[in-house]
Amino acid sequence: MTKPATAPPVAAAPEVRGHRLWPAGTLAAVLGLAGLWWWAGPAPMSAPWDVFILLDGGYRITEGQVPGTDFANPIGPLVYGLVSVGMRMQAVPSLSAVVYAGLLFLAIAAPLAWFVARRRLPAAAAAGFTVFTALLVLAARPLGFSPWITTYAMLYNRYGWVLYSTLLLLVLIRPRGPLTARRAVTDGLVLGLLLGLMFFAKANFFAAGVVAVVAGLVLGTLPRGVRLGAAALTAFLGVVAVMRLAFGIRLTGYLADLVHAGASQGGQRLGMLLTSAAYTAPVLLLAVSVVGALAVRARRRGLPARPLAGVAVAAGFVWVSSVLVASANTAEHGDLPALVVIPLLLVPVLPAAAPRAVGVAGLAVLVAAAVGPIAGKDALSLVRAVGGHESVASPPVSQRIDSPGLRDFVVPADARWQTAYRTAGAVPAMIDDGIAVLRRHAGPADTVSTLALANPFSFALSLPPAAGGPLWWDVGISFDASTHPTPEQAFGTTKWVMIPRVVDGQGCCTETVTALRQIYGPYLAQHFTEVETTADWVLLGRTR
Repeated sequence: MTKPATAPPVAAAPEVRGHRLWPAGTLAAVLGLAGLWWWAGPAPMSAPWDVFILLDGGYRITEGQVPGTDFANPIGPLVYGLVSVGMRMQAVPSLSAVVYAGLLFLAIAAPLAWFVARRRLPAAAAAGFTVFTALLVLAARPLGFSPWITTYAMLYNRYGWVLYSTLLLLVLIRPRGPLTARRAVTDGLVLGLLLGLMFFAKANFFAAGVVAVVAGLVLGTLPRGVRLGAAALTAFLGVVAVMRLAFGIRLTGYLADLVHAGASQGGQRLGMLLTSAAYTAPVLLLAVSVVGALAVRARRRGLPARPLAGVAVAAGFVWVSSVLVASANTAEHGDLPALVVIPLLLVPVLPAAAPRAVGVAGLAVLVAAAVGPIAGKDALSLVRAVGGHESVASPPVSQRIDSPGLRDFVVPADARWQTAYRTAGAVPAMIDDGIAVLRRHAGPADTVSTLALANPFSFALSLPPAAGGPLWWDVGISFDASTHPTPEQAFGTTKWVMIPRVVDGQGCCTETVTALRQIYGPYLAQHFTEVETTADWVLLGRTR
C-alpha cells in the first residue's frame, strides 16, 4: 500500500513572508518620514533665536574654524558638524542645511536602531522602535514644547535621546540566540559607535551611557568578553578619529569646553530634575503595577518570576537615568524618549510570564503611557512643518530676511513665542535692521560679534567669523560672572560688536545682555566706540 504524501508545513510560507515584510515595511516607513522632512524643507521657525546658533556653528566649521580651538562650544559638536556638512551640500548655504543634517543623522541612527532592536526583539517591536526613533530625529519641535512651536532649537537633545535609547536596548536586553564570537564583535562595534556619537552629541548622554553599560554588566544582560570590549573601544576611537579628521576636533579642547560650561551652571538643574520626575512618575508607577501583576500571575501559574524582577530593576534604571539626563537639558518635562525602553524590556519575558492577551494588554498600556504623547506631538509637529511649506517658499514681505543665507528662514507673523529680545514674529524685522546697519559700515573681510544669545550676522552677510569667543552666550549656562572668557579671548579678533536693544514687554533673555555688559563693558568702552544706534541695535566699532 502506498503511503499518502506528507503535506508541506503551512506555517513556513507566512513566517518567511513575515520575516521579509517587517524590514521592508520599516524601511518604507522611515523613507516616507524622510521624504516628508525633505519635501517640507525648513519648517516655519516659531522660536527662532536658538536656530541662529545652529547656523553660526555650522558656518564657523564650514569656514575652517574648529570647535574647542577657535571658539568655545558648551554643547557637543556633532550637530554643528552635521549642519556644516549640510551647508557643503548647497551652492548657497541656508537653513536647509539643518534639513540635510537631519537626513544624515537619520541614515546613521535608523540602521543602528533596527540592528540593535531586531537582535533582541520580535520584528514588530523592532519596527515600532525604529520608526519611533526616525520620528524623533525628524520632528521640528523641542522636546517638552507644544507641537505648534516649530523650531530646530535643542536638536542635539533629540539626537542624544535617539542614541541613548538605542544603547539602553543593547545593554539591558539579552540578544536572542547564542552569543557567537562574530556577534560579540558586532555588538561591541555598535556599542562603541553609540558611545562615541553620544560623546560628541552631548556629555550628559555619554555619561549616562557609560553608567548604563555598567548596569548591563551587573545585571548580566550585556555579555562580558574581551572581544566585545575590544570592539567597543575600537569603534569609539574610530568616532574620535573621524571627528578629528572631518572637523579638526581635539579631545583636549572639547573637554576644556565641557569643564568651562559645567563651572558656569547653577542650581536650576535641580528644578528641572524634579519637574521631569513629577511628569514621568506615572509611567514608573504604571510599569511597577504591570510588572507586579504579571509576577503575581506567573506565580499562580507556577512559572518563575525571577525574569520579571530583572525587568523591574532595569526599568527603574531607565527611569532614573532618563530623569537625570533630562535635568541637564532644558524644559523637557515628560518628553523623555528613552522611556520607550521600559515596555520593550517586557517583550522577551512575556511569553513565559503571562497569557498572550494579558501580556499584550499590559504592554500596550505601557507603550501608550511612555511614548504615546511624544509620538503624537512629534507627528503633529511634522504635519505643521509640511503644512508650512508654502509659507516658507513664499513668505509675506514682513517676514523675509534680507540675506541669501536666510532666504528660507521664515518666522510666522503671528508667532507669539517670547524669544530672545523680541516676540518671535518681530525677529525678522530685528535681524533685517541689524543687517542693514552692518551693510552701511562693515567691509567684506570684517568680523562681527554680538552681545547676545547668538550671532546671526556672520552667516547672514557671509563675513569671516570672529575667533576666540563662545558659540553662544547664556548666563548661568555657558558663562557667569566668575567663569567666562577674557575680553581678549571674546573680542580680540572682532572689528564690530552688535548689542540688541531691550524693549519693555517684548522677548526674554535680557539678563544675558545685562551680564555681558557688566563683564565686558570696561573693555568695550576702552577699545570700541558707538557708531550707530537704531531701534533694535547698537553698533560698536573698534578704535584700538
